Order: sequence, then structure tokens, then C-alpha cells
Amino acid sequence: MDKLEFLSDTKNSNLRNRQLEQQRNIIRHLSKSTSPLSIPEISEFIKTSVPTGTKLTKELLKNNYILAEGKKETDNGRRPTTYALNTNKFYVVGVEILEKFIHASIVRIDLEAVHQAKNRQFELTDTPACLNEITQFIQTTIKASGIQAEQIIGVGIGMTGGVNRHTGESINYFNYDNDSLKKHLEKELALPIVLDNDTRAIGIAEQVLGIAKGVENVLVVKVSRNLGLSIILNRQTIIGGTGLAGNFAHIRFKAGERLCKCGKTGCIGTEVAGDALKNDLAEALENGERSLHFQLDKIDTYQYHDILDAVLKGDALAFKVLHDQGDKLGQALGNMVNLLNPDLIVLVGEFVMVKDFLIDAIRIGIRKTALLESLRTCKIEASTLGRYLSSKAGACMLLKACDMIEY
Repeated sequence: MDKLEFLSDTKNSNLRNRQLEQQRNIIRHLSKSTSPLSIPEISEFIKTSVPTGTKLTKELLKNNYILAEGKKETDNGRRPTTYALNTNKFYVVGVEILEKFIHASIVRIDLEAVHQAKNRQFELTDTPACLNEITQFIQTTIKASGIQAEQIIGVGIGMTGGVNRHTGESINYFNYDNDSLKKHLEKELALPIVLDNDTRAIGIAEQVLGIAKGVENVLVVKVSRNLGLSIILNRQTIIGGTGLAGNFAHIRFKAGERLCKCGKTGCIGTEVAGDALKNDLAEALENGERSLHFQLDKIDTYQYHDILDAVLKGDALAFKVLHDQGDKLGQALGNMVNLLNPDLIVLVGEFVMVKDFLIDAIRIGIRKTALLESLRTCKIEASTLGRYLSSKAGACMLLKACDMIEY
């Protein structure tokens, strides 16, 4: 069998013959099964005879894509051999691209990360040099992992900013040479690519690995340097006509003076998240408020992480600006609760480090705008998956596109 590129896009694959399609389905089924399966069970799933199922299974076994796991316990008769996927034959590359950070993970199909790389000196710019840096970073990460190219199914990339999932285009970056970012990277890496907004990728990871697993309707709210939202309704991620659904940061929140990156004023993204937190601190210091951790003449040297750290150290001013943001975020989310009636709101991103303080403030704000009946059945919780989730989230997104993962 050829290397398993066909798993990423069955509809557009040139490998059309029925036998390969049945083998794809066996691999997909075993990838999602919680226990090894016998040939009769495999044959029943792919809707074929046991002799045909035996032939297909034996070929996969010969090529080492699956492994014989032992005998199935039965009440009577001969015990059939059971088979499971050989997880060491299937790997995915997950990548996170943010404004000032890039992170990649080589992830086995059972979602065990076998190699990781990150670069905090990275700066995302709309230049050919930056695109080349991203490409080389992914190539170097794959090479350093020791995983062979034929073992890699594809690359899942979660990227900041607007992304058209349908076309693989980044709205904000690398729109030149008549190629989408997805097509460019597929040529350079010789691997299938799934590209989407980083928050939507995280939303899929929360469905697969986190507290959103099994929950029908979820809002995944990312609060880091910027503000993001993934909308999950009836367990399906909402993408939208041009892939831009969930542009929560650009919902008009108030008549304000802060200019958003979109060119408008009053966007909630200018009031909440890391960049806004720095602005709030600067304004508070200019208005004469005091802090042991911050001084007005050094304001340009601070990062939003410094403010979050100060919250954990008990700094009253840091806590005040964070609480005010949480209240605003809660009010904005209350409108989303009224509109979409979610079962769960999951907080993800760097602000999870101050989750106890932030969620308390969100709960205060959300009561100001949400209908109490809708709010009564909606939980608000922080992610338990850790800070460096998005590269593994990209891997989850790729496996979901391949139909090789439960969510």
C-alpha cells in the first residue's frame, strides 16, 4: 500500500479502487475502536464477506499497519484472533502559529507526543522570509523527531487570525503567488495540510481530550494576547461560509476610543485579552493608581504575562484590571448565551493561569446580560489541557478531518 496520504481527503483521492477504500475504512475503524477487533467484527463494519475481510486484514497485517493482539474470549467454539492498529506506523504533525510564538509537535495516532519544538523569538509577519521560516521550522521538527515521512499522515495547523478553512487561505498573511497557504505548504512539505484558526483547533482538542468531550453545545473562549472563540453546536464546529465564523473579538461592545486591528472602534477585542490588559494598566497608572509591581515610566517594558503574574502575587491594581476585563468578557458572553444557548463555556489560553480570579469576574458580568433560564444550565470552566495545547490541537484537527478520532 502507498503511504497513507489518502486518509486526509478521501473524496479527492486518486486511489479509487474498492479494495483500498475498504482498507481505509478498516484503518479508520480500528483507530477509533477502544479494543482490538476480530475479522468477523471488521467485516461486519465494512459490510463485506468474512473471506474478503480476511484478505484485506491479512494484507494490512503484512504491511505492518495493524497488529495481531491475541485471541478473543468466546463462550464456545474457536477463539478468533483480534487486531489493532499499529500506532507506531501513524503520526501527525501539529503546529501552532501565533504572533510571537510557533510550536510544533509530532504526535502518534494515539495522541502521544513523541517530539516537540518551540520558538519564542518567532515573529509572524506577512513576508516571504517569515513563510520560509515557518516551512523550515516544520521541516526541521520532523527531521529532528526521527519519524520517517511515509509514517506521517499529514500536518494540522492552528493559526492566529482569520482562516478560510474551505480554501486553506489565511486572511491576514501570505496571500500572494496565486497559492493559498495550505497549497504552498503542501508543495513544500509534500504532506497533506489542514489549516484553520487556532481557537477552532483548540475547540476540537477540547472535544477529543478535554472537558468538552461528549458535550453537545460548547463555546470555547481563548483569552491570550488576543481574544478568540470556537462555536460547537450539536458537536459540530461552526466554520461559516468563508471560514470566518466565531469572530468574537470584533463584536461591537461599547463606544470606545481604542482602534481595533480591523479599523473600527468599540470591538470587544480592544477591551479584553493581553494587549487590552497592558492598555488598561497604562491608563490606570496614568490616572494616578499605584502598584508595587508597576511604574508608569516603565510601562513599555511590561508584557501582559507580567500582569497575570502580579495577580497571582496579590497585586491589587493587577487584580483590578483583570477583574474589570472578566466583567466585560462575561457581559459579552451573556449575549452569546442568549443567542446560542450553550451547555458549557470553556476558558482556554494563557489567562487560564489566573482562572480562579477571571472566572469569578466572568460570572458576575454574564449575569448582567444573560437570560437566567439559559444561564442556569450553562457551566463555565477552565481547560485542564495545559498551556501548550494548540500544536496537539492541530494534530487533533487533522485526525478529525481523516475521520480517525472520536470527539
